[in-house]
Amino acid sequence: MSFIQHDPLNILYQPGWFLASGDCRRETCEVAQNHAQVVTKTDGSKYVPAGAVVPSNDGNAKGILYEDVDVSTGNMPGSLVTEGVVYEDRLPASVQSSAKAVLPGITFISAAPAIARPDFSIAELISLTIVSAAGTAVGDTALTVSGYTLKSGEGWKYKVGDTAATVTPGEVIGSGWTAWNGSADITAATDKKLALVAVNAVGQAIAYGSATVTAKA
Repeated sequence: MSFIQHDPLNILYQPGWFLASGDCRRETCEVAQNHAQVVTKTDGSKYVPAGAVVPSNDGNAKGILYEDVDVSTGNMPGSLVTEGVVYEDRLPASVQSSAKAVLPGITFISAAPAIARPDFSIAELISLTIVSAAGTAVGDTALTVSGYTLKSGEGWKYKVGDTAATVTPGEVIGSGWTAWNGSADITAATDKKLALVAVNAVGQAIAYGSATVTAKA
């Protein structure tokens, strides 16, 4: 089966994440390349997301797709949830009443417990341009950043090391990174590498850049 593999550190569509529990019944199905909910990525590859109603979101529905399925090369097999309890707000699209009517084995709950929902549309990182100059105090650097302006709920995080830390689109930026308010000088030694990331409201990387540090001597 051509399932999409995920980095467990990322909050993405994980198999069955829309289920209220792991207690469900699944069957093998065929996922069509021309499915109404197919997603085309920037590299041209295509996938049908977990939570899509298969084969269609109407009276012909057979179940809900358990995992993302890559259909770049054509129709592919997938795993279909036919019985279980589903959080509707974790599905990529609303399930039509006509589809619910023919899915008696599935119980729909309107909303999952209150947890910030991540942004699933992050396909690539926005590029930041960072200039490091001597800061006000000895050992500090002042950053000038361009290429992205933070929106409400977003923030900056940085990491300093011998080499510039790298991140992937949508990666959750956790321990080891330091929050930055966008203006304060940062303590870092000259010639160290500083990586800066813009994160969304749930901590996922949306923009990235790096620079060689110039600190006040």
